[in-house]
Amino acid sequence: MVLNEEQMKEKYKEFQYIQKQIEQVSEHIEMLNQQRGELDATISAMNDLVLVEPNSEILAPIANGIFIKGTITDKKLVVNVGADTTVERTIPEVITLLEKQKEEITENTVNTEKIMHELTQHAMTIFRDVEENVQQTEE
Repeated sequence: MVLNEEQMKEKYKEFQYIQKQIEQVSEHIEMLNQQRGELDATISAMNDLVLVEPNSEILAPIANGIFIKGTITDKKLVVNVGADTTVERTIPEVITLLEKQKEEITENTVNTEKIMHELTQHAMTIFRDVEENVQQTEE
């Protein structure tokens, strides 16, 4: 099927739109992977914290490169559960919560990668259609 100039322009616009979507989805996947990495680091820190004895001295981060000395008085953690509400949880409870968040992020990543694959396939189809059209018009 030979495409006229207007149809070619439409295909080009559609291809550009899909390219933008692919870029956005790629950035989203990157953000999800970063979140998963941060969760891994936090889970590792929680597992290390299990081994710390009460009354041990620690350095607690305040900001990047700034710490305050503190003493572990108990093994309860204060967790933000949203809407400026905090609750106390044990370390194993927090680890379970973090693992659940990690599973959700992994599932979201898999679904987003499927979308990325579909968009890429669609872009390739448009590219092939245009390429075939160019070859047909040259003949």
